[in-house]
Amino acid sequence: MNLFDFLFPPVCPHCGTHVQQQGDWCDACIEEVLHVRQVPSKLLSSLDSAWILADYRGGIKSMIYDVKFNEKKEQSKGAAPFLVSYNLRMHDYRPHYVIPIPSSAEKKKVRGYNQVDLFFYDWVLSFSNSNRIDGRSSDDSVNGVMEYNTEKEVCYKWFDCLYKMDTHKEMWSLSGSERHSTIDKAFMWKETCDSSLLYDKRILLVDDIFTTGATLESAARILRAYHPQYIEA
Repeated sequence: MNLFDFLFPPVCPHCGTHVQQQGDWCDACIEEVLHVRQVPSKLLSSLDSAWILADYRGGIKSMIYDVKFNEKKEQSKGAAPFLVSYNLRMHDYRPHYVIPIPSSAEKKKVRGYNQVDLFFYDWVLSFSNSNRIDGRSSDDSVNGVMEYNTEKEVCYKWFDCLYKMDTHKEMWSLSGSERHSTIDKAFMWKETCDSSLLYDKRILLVDDIFTTGATLESAARILRAYHPQYIEA
């Protein structure tokens, strides 16, 4: 047991039951919300495929809310079991780049972080089975890309390449049509990132909440301009 676990014993992020390690859920709480399924292709346009990992209610809803609005960054560890469930069903899809949906500069200034980074970055890091391919520390990047080795080819590069303009509205509070019109032109490619890196590459686009898919579709449209091979979310 490390010092952090000794001082703050790991508990289920929803009900507070003691669990084995930080990020674990009790069986009852995870079974209530775990629901891995693929979004029907007829609902997608710029995305090739999309997966939802849990129902947005109960413990998963309170966890995301705490991370986004209550500054409880440590709660983001609770995403780990859901990402493992995706691993088990990912049909051998191995993305070259994992691209997070960004927060606007205004929201990031208020929170101090992008919650999507907290939920997914460590998961991407977990695929590394050796040091960075270029010998730099995990705090360094080139063109926004964090690179990690996997068994056969370099995949799972964290690529923070999108910029989001502030919509001045919380997407969860809008109707479906309002979401689409609000988010339609919210994303831009970061000028400091090399867009040629996406050519003929497999992409995994990640976000914390999927409602109508408007946010992910809008971001995917930007990525399509650089001719990736496949975009999954």
